[in-house]
Amino acid sequence: MLIKMNKLYLLRTLLLVITSSLFAQNGIVDCTQVIKSDILKRDMNYSVYLPNGYNESNRSYPVLYLLHGMWGDNTDWVIKGEVNRITSSLISKGETPEMIIIMPNGLIDGFYINNYDGSVRWEDFFYEEFIPQVEEKYRILKNRNNRAIAGLSMGGYGALYNAITHKEMFKTCYALSAAVLEVEPQKKGDKRSANDKAFQTKLWGPLNKRGLPFNFKKYSIQEFFMAMDKYETPNPFAFGKEVGLPSITLDCGDDDFLLKQNTNLVHIMKSKDVPFDLRIREGGHTWEYWRTGLDLALKSIGSNFRN
Repeated sequence: MLIKMNKLYLLRTLLLVITSSLFAQNGIVDCTQVIKSDILKRDMNYSVYLPNGYNESNRSYPVLYLLHGMWGDNTDWVIKGEVNRITSSLISKGETPEMIIIMPNGLIDGFYINNYDGSVRWEDFFYEEFIPQVEEKYRILKNRNNRAIAGLSMGGYGALYNAITHKEMFKTCYALSAAVLEVEPQKKGDKRSANDKAFQTKLWGPLNKRGLPFNFKKYSIQEFFMAMDKYETPNPFAFGKEVGLPSITLDCGDDDFLLKQNTNLVHIMKSKDVPFDLRIREGGHTWEYWRTGLDLALKSIGSNFRN
């Protein structure tokens, strides 16, 4: 009986040690951080992931800005995306380097840009208030080679838009199920739903003479690439040359309603010789897909950080 009790005790102790060891490898996640924004005239919550050992070290870390989708907030990647479990596991196995992950609140109507009427100047907030304050608060390596951006759906669009228009800021962009929306010119007699009209008008403005929302082309990823000449990667050894585009990955499910828009974007990018990676995997517009996508994104982003 004593032998059986000892074996049971040893088994329980071993399980406790293993569990404690695994838990100790997890990072620190805080969803309660706030920045007071004068630009947006409101408090803006954000979440942060800090790698295990951050508080005991003095080193600085690369950073990933991770964006949520429409109707979400800064807690989405923490609660639904399991960012702590996935990131900590990859770091512990050496499959990605230690990094800080910042998850801002993109608002439900911001789309990570400055909207037409100026009521939601999210882009200005991000660069003038958010990034400077966050990178001062945490030990972050403040340079392009150690900064990445990624997101899902609306956040996938936001990652692409910001990586392209602020290419001097980011080395890597990973866009999951990117909402690279397409809008057809409205013809005389055509009717838009009240929701579409309200959404498009607030985001891009009223219709112009061509039947498109006034600012749509300005913020369209497809239009950006169609308007450019053939892309030439800048010589990294040539002094004073323009910074090239970040490393771009498009990742979309084969059953995702945004697949057509993503594949259309791929054809445009190929026609302009823009370098990119494409992943079309089995799945839809779901958190199951985005959790596996986060695993892939962190490996890709981590590889670029290391190089």
